Amino acid sequence: MEYKITLARPAATPPATPPAPAAVTSTNPKTPSPSLNGGLGGAELDKVCAASVQDLMATIAKLDSNGVQVLAETPDPCAPDTSTSKPATHTNADPNEDWCAVCMDGGELMCCDRCPKVFHQYCHLPTIDQLPGESETWQCLLCVNFAELPPDPPRPAGAPAPPALTPRQLKIIERLTLELYCQYEPSLPFREPVSLDNTDYYSKISSPMCLDMIRGRLQGGAARYSALPQYLRDVRLLFRNAYLYNPPDSQIYKDAKRLEEFFDAQLVKLLPEYAYWQDSDGDSPPKRARYE
Repeated sequence: MEYKITLARPAATPPATPPAPAAVTSTNPKTPSPSLNGGLGGAELDKVCAASVQDLMATIAKLDSNGVQVLAETPDPCAPDTSTSKPATHTNADPNEDWCAVCMDGGELMCCDRCPKVFHQYCHLPTIDQLPGESETWQCLLCVNFAELPPDPPRPAGAPAPPALTPRQLKIIERLTLELYCQYEPSLPFREPVSLDNTDYYSKISSPMCLDMIRGRLQGGAARYSALPQYLRDVRLLFRNAYLYNPPDSQIYKDAKRLEEFFDAQLVKLLPEYAYWQDSDGDSPPKRARYE
């Protein structure tokens, strides 16, 4: 504990009384501290420290007898606690994160105006083709409130399925895929295709699947998804391949379980009618959810 020694103002005294001593300020004892590089042993160091404390107490007693008050120095409430505080992530008022939510890399990033997340243009889903103007705001797909979007028109009974996803359906599965990418650590093993050099993998896995392949089908081309079950089959295939090839005690198997549980939770929120849908259910979701 540091001490500040300040002179207390004495009460009014008769003129014949000599003036009070001058103010004394100090934060260190007069006895010099021992050098840690001076070769002192533990016993000698204890003796020097004890002598320093005794000298300080004697000084305080002498000052007290002369009307000098010794007060404990109170810490500045505005000063940072350097012993326990961690470096601040942001040194200014910017509320956004520093790394892309998908790839965890820096660079030129798009800042969402509704959440702290930031994205590279090519990492976000859908890809950001055009930057907003200076006066425009932008929100990431994770912040889209689907309750505010217009619902899909009802399909008449017996009518064939539409040849393509509705805009709302496409946005929902883009959101689901972006959510999987943003689970950075568990999604890492499933982002890119397994190398063709891994012949053992391809001898056991006949239909490989990864997030980048799913993303490619979302972004267009001849293999673009035209129905929700197509998308859900690919996501489930990704997890099945992980369970088939990797032993249950492996980290990749555990990451797949963690990621699939997260995916199921997102389905409950965004596509509840498909939350418990499996390939064996055909091209339509069950009429009511099945709870396991």
